[in-house]
Amino acid sequence: MPKPRSGWLTITPSGRWFFQASRPSVMLRPRKQLIASLGPFSKKKRLFRGLPSIQPGRIRTKVHWRFVNEYLKLGPILGILTIGDGLSFLGNKENFKDISLFGKKLGALVYVFTPDGINWEGKIVRGYLYDDQQNEWIESVLPFPHVVYNRVPSRKAESSSEVDETLNRIARLKNVTLFNRHFFDKQSLFYMLEGRREVASYLPETRKLDTLARLRAFCATYPFVYLKPVLGKAGQGIMRLEYTDHYWCLQRVHEQKVITRRFSTLEGVWKYIRQLIHRKKYIIQQGIQLAYYRGRPFDVRVLVQKNGRGEWGVTGIGIRRAGAQSITTHVPRGGSIQSLSKVLTTLFKEEAYTIEENIRRTALTIARTLNEEIDSLAEMSMDLGLTRDGELWFFEANAKPEKFDEPAIRRSSLSNLIRYAQFVSRIHEGRDSAVV
Repeated sequence: MPKPRSGWLTITPSGRWFFQASRPSVMLRPRKQLIASLGPFSKKKRLFRGLPSIQPGRIRTKVHWRFVNEYLKLGPILGILTIGDGLSFLGNKENFKDISLFGKKLGALVYVFTPDGINWEGKIVRGYLYDDQQNEWIESVLPFPHVVYNRVPSRKAESSSEVDETLNRIARLKNVTLFNRHFFDKQSLFYMLEGRREVASYLPETRKLDTLARLRAFCATYPFVYLKPVLGKAGQGIMRLEYTDHYWCLQRVHEQKVITRRFSTLEGVWKYIRQLIHRKKYIIQQGIQLAYYRGRPFDVRVLVQKNGRGEWGVTGIGIRRAGAQSITTHVPRGGSIQSLSKVLTTLFKEEAYTIEENIRRTALTIARTLNEEIDSLAEMSMDLGLTRDGELWFFEANAKPEKFDEPAIRRSSLSNLIRYAQFVSRIHEGRDSAVV
């Protein structure tokens, strides 16, 4: 398959599309106008040559191109799916801007869209392009994307009938790739992994929190346990239970604070918990004694993504150290970002390199295993625990990772997202020449 060339696509507020090759000599064609075949459904569009004048609302992005049967193929087109009404769409708009900017830099047309913007019959989309010159979003009618990046911001929204039907329809479309179909469910995730020999040894014992007997059995087996909402996010709703000083000490995260209550019996704990969680589903998990850095526990945050070759790789590893009196390491709840190399070197000396390589291998093994169980995965973050003996434990994974604060990891993550979109588009092209 010929390697696609790079060029520049410009979309004007009037709806005209212009194309300019990076090397004009490769586009010696007699016609002044070009006909492009856009998106996975080969929507035809007349293109003008060259670069129009600068004007408010003009969108210019780098793209890949090649000629197929006298039509110009451009791509990839990456659509970020979210929810909301028109230009007031929801989600992390700063993240969407960053993805758009990296698409412009590396070669992809990126836009944001919502379920109600899809014309299923015409296979076109009312989407929103980012104008970095004016720092605003521009509404435009666009071809259906080659790649749909699911960034619907909440589980509640994702489970709505409209969004669920949209995702199902997208997943069935030929030559359209859907990234990360669903949020992960903590309970299902552990049930899925515990039956896989290659990763089972990294899993703390985890079960559904459904009865007092279950709570009592875990507390009799482990020095402390964690209670976690199955559909939790960013540490919200997590509880830690430990027997100390002749009392059961229950700590829970609530609105950026840790609330502590003491009980004389487990029956009292169970009664309180049941009132607290109402009908929410919870798991109970074996507590792991983590290694400490500068007097506080920490965990290891790993971002794994598929790259421009379609292979899983570790994009970056960060250390998140717990805040004072905190039961989680989340930065919004008082946690802090620490240097991986500094922490590992301080704690493990000459074994630091070996520990880091083990973190990378373990994360990749878990990612590949999950990908065998769950379709359409392209990225995930995961939290790993590290003990003072260098032993690794898997705590959870997130199918819709938020951005990492480390600049180098952030840049690599955006690059991988665009490169993987380019890769899957080339795979589809190899099947039926539908995309670039």
